[in-house]
Amino acid sequence: MADRTRLNRMKISSDRLPLVVGYTTVAAMLPYLAIKTAWLLGSDVGVNDPGLMQTTPFVVANLITAGMEVTGAALALALVHRWGCRIPAWLVLFPMWVASGLLAPVMVAAPLSFLAESLAGGVAAGGTESGDAPIAGLQGWVYAVVYSGFILQGAGLAVAFGLHLRARWGGIVRGSVGSHPPGATHGVQVMSTVAVGGLTALVVAVRLYWAGGGGAGLPAASDAGRSLTQQVVDASSAALALTGLLGLVVLVSRWPRELPAWAPVTAVWVGAGSMCCSGAYQLIILLAPGSPFEASGGGGFGLLLAAQTMSGLLAAVTGAYHLAEAYPERRYERLDAAPTSTGVRAAGAQGT
Repeated sequence: MADRTRLNRMKISSDRLPLVVGYTTVAAMLPYLAIKTAWLLGSDVGVNDPGLMQTTPFVVANLITAGMEVTGAALALALVHRWGCRIPAWLVLFPMWVASGLLAPVMVAAPLSFLAESLAGGVAAGGTESGDAPIAGLQGWVYAVVYSGFILQGAGLAVAFGLHLRARWGGIVRGSVGSHPPGATHGVQVMSTVAVGGLTALVVAVRLYWAGGGGAGLPAASDAGRSLTQQVVDASSAALALTGLLGLVVLVSRWPRELPAWAPVTAVWVGAGSMCCSGAYQLIILLAPGSPFEASGGGGFGLLLAAQTMSGLLAAVTGAYHLAEAYPERRYERLDAAPTSTGVRAAGAQGT
C-alpha cells in the first residue's frame, strides 16, 4: 500500500510538470509584454528620450514583438494542455520554429556579451530589437528585464516543446542518420544544400568581419559607436548559421551514419530558424518608414539580411523534405484520441 501511494504521488508530480513549465514560461513573458503595452499606449517608462517609442520604426517593432509575445504565451499553453495535442501539427511547429529562431540568438549572445563586457571592464550595452545597434535612449534596467525574460522564455518553450514532441511524435526522429535510404528528392536536396552553403558562407564571412571590428557594409547609424555587445551578436549569428548548415549537410549526406538523427535535426531547426526569422525581422525594421538605417547607407546591410533570410528558409524547407521522405510512415496530423489531463502523456501511445 505504501509503495502504491508513493507511485501515485510520483505520477501526479510527473503529470503536473508540463503545466508548471508552461505557466512559468507565460509568467516570464509578462514583464516584457507589460513594457511593450506601456510603450504602445504612449508611456515613456524606461526611456530616457521622451517620444522615442512613438516614432514609426519603434511603433512597428513594438506592435510586431507584442503580437509575437501573445502568440508565444498561447503556444506555451498549447504545448502543455490536452487541447494542444488536437491542434494541427503545422499550427504548433511553425510558431515554435519562429520562436526558436528569434530566441536562440538572444540566448546565445546575451550571456556571452555580458561576460565579454565584464571581462573588458564595461557594461553590456544591449541592442535594438534587431540586435545590431544600441538604443542610447533606453535605461539599463530595460535590457536586464528584456533579455533575462527572453532567456527564461526560450528555456521554458524548449522544455515544453520537448515534452510535447515526446508524447505526440515520440518516434519521429528515432534511429540514426543513415538508417533511412535516400528519397525521391534527394538530388534536389543536395543542390539545395549547396545553395544554402554558398549563402551561409557569405553571411558568416560578413558577420565574422563585423565581429572582428570591421565596419564596411554597415549602416552609418549602426557603425557609429559599435560596442563589444554588437560584435558578440555578430559572432553568435555566424555560429548559429554554421550550426544549421552543418546539421543540414549531415542529414542530406547521411554521414556519419551512426549519429542519432535528433542531433542534426535540432541543429537545422535552431540554425535555420535563427537565420530566417531573425534576418526577416531585422529586414522589416530596416525597411520600416522612418527607420534610422533608411538614410544612412543601409543597402548593403539589407542585402545581407535578405541573403540570411533566404538561406535559413531554404535550409528549413530542405530539412522538412528530408524528414517527410525519411519518415513516410509518420503522419503530421492532429490527434483525435483524447490525451490525459496535461495533454502530454496519452498522445504518445497513439504512435502518430
